[in-house]
Amino acid sequence: MKSVEEKKKERKLNKGQVAVLKLLYRYRFTTSELLAKAEGQKHLQVTRSRLEVLEKQGYIHRRYDNSYKLRGRFAAYCLTAKGLSYLKSIDVAKPQIIKMIYNDPKASEKFVDFCLAVCRTAQALKTYYGEEVKTFTRNELVDYDYFPQPQPDLYLSIKRDGVRHYFVDLHDDAAPTFVLAKKMKKYAEHQESGEWDTTGSDYPEVIIVCLSPAGEKRLRKKLQQTAIGDLMVYTATIGALETDSENTPFTEV
Repeated sequence: MKSVEEKKKERKLNKGQVAVLKLLYRYRFTTSELLAKAEGQKHLQVTRSRLEVLEKQGYIHRRYDNSYKLRGRFAAYCLTAKGLSYLKSIDVAKPQIIKMIYNDPKASEKFVDFCLAVCRTAQALKTYYGEEVKTFTRNELVDYDYFPQPQPDLYLSIKRDGVRHYFVDLHDDAAPTFVLAKKMKKYAEHQESGEWDTTGSDYPEVIIVCLSPAGEKRLRKKLQQTAIGDLMVYTATIGALETDSENTPFTEV
């Protein structure tokens, strides 16, 4: 059994470790590489050391098996019940979110991949827009009832010529294009409803981030056949966001 002193030492987390827990709460699943980018941490080993300590103490769960190794993938991390309890104790985790993500260690690989894509997209947008941008995940939008349902995968607020707002959604190449076309119609209906008017700001424009140029092309074709009213929709690929800083990666639908 551990001594009282050992238990006290184990419970004490430093600022960097707490920051990692908060980021996992935002994105649900992420990797050491993506966490380092989110933290603005230049040394990957620093982030890996924090993850190692948190995993050892039971605050986070590490998902990694032979299939990850064969595909050259980084291990994926999420919060455990202990990690959620800690965040609740410092008034970060909300009861409705805790209930929603409590079983994340058992989540499907498809959901893990989605969460990683959301985190990757958030970091790409931050790199593209710089310090002007603030990104919010679904977990951070739970208290705001003026957002459309279903909610966007990400919400952006950008200080540029005033403040501009964007809904961001991801398109997986394997997903049917009608899924996002239907969601854009929901956004258009929400725009017409006037619910957003309570914010006192213009209705957000929409950015759809695709995994490949081929997937973007198929999606654009579908969206051009979809009635979306005055909704402004743009598409981009994740690769263009990450690499093209001179030319705009966005194309209007």
